[in-house]
Amino acid sequence: MAQRIIRRRVDLSRDAHIGSLSSAIVVLLIGVYGYFYQAGGWNQNSRFDLVRALVEHGTFTIDRYEANTGDDSIRNGHYYSDKAPGASFLCLPTYWLIYRFAGAPDPVPPAFLAWAAWISIAIAIGVPSAFAAAFLARLCVRLGLSPPAAAAVALLWGLGTMALPYSTLLYGNQLAASLMLIAFTLFVEVRQGDAATAERMFAGGALLGYAVATEYPAVLIAAPIAIYGLAVVGGLRPARHAIVGGLVPIALLLAYHWALFGSPLAFPYDYSVWPTPKTGWFMGIRALDGDALKNILVGEYRGLLYTTPWLVAAVPGSIALARRHGREVAVCAWSVLAFLWLNASIPPWDGGWAAGPRYLVPMLPFMAALASGVFLLQNRARTAATVSVAVLGLFSVANMFAVTAVKPEIPTDVMKPYAQMIWPKFRAGDLAVSTQSIDARDNPATGPRQAWNLGMKAGLDGHASLVPLYLWVTATLGGVVFVLTRNDRRP
Repeated sequence: MAQRIIRRRVDLSRDAHIGSLSSAIVVLLIGVYGYFYQAGGWNQNSRFDLVRALVEHGTFTIDRYEANTGDDSIRNGHYYSDKAPGASFLCLPTYWLIYRFAGAPDPVPPAFLAWAAWISIAIAIGVPSAFAAAFLARLCVRLGLSPPAAAAVALLWGLGTMALPYSTLLYGNQLAASLMLIAFTLFVEVRQGDAATAERMFAGGALLGYAVATEYPAVLIAAPIAIYGLAVVGGLRPARHAIVGGLVPIALLLAYHWALFGSPLAFPYDYSVWPTPKTGWFMGIRALDGDALKNILVGEYRGLLYTTPWLVAAVPGSIALARRHGREVAVCAWSVLAFLWLNASIPPWDGGWAAGPRYLVPMLPFMAALASGVFLLQNRARTAATVSVAVLGLFSVANMFAVTAVKPEIPTDVMKPYAQMIWPKFRAGDLAVSTQSIDARDNPATGPRQAWNLGMKAGLDGHASLVPLYLWVTATLGGVVFVLTRNDRRP
């Protein structure tokens, strides 16, 4: 009895500590993600056109805005966004409030639209990403890491992978990654003894369903996580809640397809304005292309390990974790391998204008979880791994910060993106260079700058515009360190 009470008090102390650490991580990353406004582009314009059409005109058709994007579908003479609607729907409440508070202007002034889009994206994409990093820290603790190591992995994913630039853009990749990571963590905690409450299970299922409604290929990860979750709950009642939670967003997605494209199983891409032939066996997966795989891993053009090399730790890390957490490693490893296969088998493997192999973004938190295993190595191996991850991690953070500050959507004709474009512009203080607005299709190379950061809006320019962000990171990172070093001696 006494041992049970002590164990319970230790668990409560641990949870309180992790709760404080999670809060500190969230505050840090919300400030970083919300500091940047990347302006427009075909992908984000397509999604935000749907937001505007619903809020301003109460319709799903984007006929009024079609000229600002090439990422659209056409059916029965009307244009629609060709993207999964999840990210757009999350922007709706924020934009509706801003638009109505401003008196429903018609036409919407460009400056107002830019501010409204920035706030909407920061809340819909940046906030879930920041919370997902905190959940990654929770997951790493459950996998056996110390809180400092767990915090390091969470911040490396949040700042040292494509999670950083894509947390500032209205894409579906990063949002889907965040939702699936949170759901997975909830289920892992259940397997390790937390109560499988109705709220927890419903949330886990709903998050997975919404991830699929945000990025269709996310089903390659969401389905195995769902199977894992149903396997660990140990009862029909909690499983039922998870199933219902997942069915709600999926049912809404199917209704959306039916209303706009004539069938629950009709996808927006079936009516794309681009005459791209359908390929693949499932979600685009087909025979793997070895050259594409090499390019998305180590190529200078779009190589994942070229720009964020610390993720190579996923190989030894998964081996170290597998001894204790075989099921969890299996889910994470499948997530990584499935998306590598997907990305290396589709024709546009480079992802178009991108900061790297962006189609891999949904699997990155799971790759980071595998990499965390290097902190469980013993003796000299652990020391060597820690030093290597620290050095490679700093290099990765520098790359991701530079591309976020300059322009995450790197044109496809720049064959050495970081050497030829990102770092030269960053060193020169030429930041936020995008000239494409959230409203206009034109993207003149010499046109007025549309992107900005908050320092620029405060009247600062060049590197000086990043000083407020540096101060924010210093202060909030100090908060993370304070939580980690606080000596709580309660039993």
